[in-house]
Amino acid sequence: MRAGTSAGERATFTRSPDLPEVETLTARYVTHRFLPHTHEALVLGVIEGGAEGFRFRGGQVVAPAGSVVVVPPGEVHTGEAAAPQGWAYRVLYLGPDWLAGAGVAPGVGFREASVEDPDLAAHVRLAHAALTRPGASPLARETLLRAALARLVARYADARPRQDIIPVPRAVGEARAFLDAHPEAGVTLTGLAARVGLSPAHLARSFSAVLGVPPHTYQMTARVRLARCLLDGGASPAEAALTAGFADQAHLTRVFKRVVGVPPGAYLRPAPGAAGSFKTGALPAR
Repeated sequence: MRAGTSAGERATFTRSPDLPEVETLTARYVTHRFLPHTHEALVLGVIEGGAEGFRFRGGQVVAPAGSVVVVPPGEVHTGEAAAPQGWAYRVLYLGPDWLAGAGVAPGVGFREASVEDPDLAAHVRLAHAALTRPGASPLARETLLRAALARLVARYADARPRQDIIPVPRAVGEARAFLDAHPEAGVTLTGLAARVGLSPAHLARSFSAVLGVPPHTYQMTARVRLARCLLDGGASPAEAALTAGFADQAHLTRVFKRVVGVPPGAYLRPAPGAAGSFKTGALPAR
């Protein structure tokens, strides 16, 4: 088992090119803790065992076995065990372009981050199983995925745009935009504050209050997003680490796993026996 994983922990990341911007994670974690982070994708998952806890919109959510977890794009959240045995789950990540093509309005919000809905959970499981099974047809994968998404939106979508629920002050928005555009930059808090017209202390307080994380933590997750793009484009983990602003490959590996759920090597590695069209990375159990 790869160093840094605990007994019984395992995680597999999968994508299929016939559904661009659709990714999956299948995992069981015990001691693993996700950093506060965001996704450009809609996160839709079902808890298969144990319980997951995560910070979301200023509160703490506990999702027990059988529940469906929903995190809209851009929402800061964490992830950790909320039961002694940890938690196991299946997760779908649905990118913004794919969602738009499926008829989901940009900025859609959802009323709850964890819902008890056995029918929706069953449809998420079916879609996830099709997406992670090399023998499934593209028609089956998309049909089952759209069926799960349609139930989610019909039952739980919030009519209010997400940006109206959580307003972002101009200065914080500008600071976030700079970190998104230049995640590799060695900017200081003083330098970032000067760019947006605030004192360093005021920016640090406002950024954390609005986005739920301090600027340096947000920058680390933005660097992971850049590293993923570089890896997808053929860069090695060492090259991605250097370009994305990490101290070295080991630093990238530590942070990458705490955001994506698997380290860069597993993110890139094809699974034995997987169809050539699949990109899968797995951590074996001990």
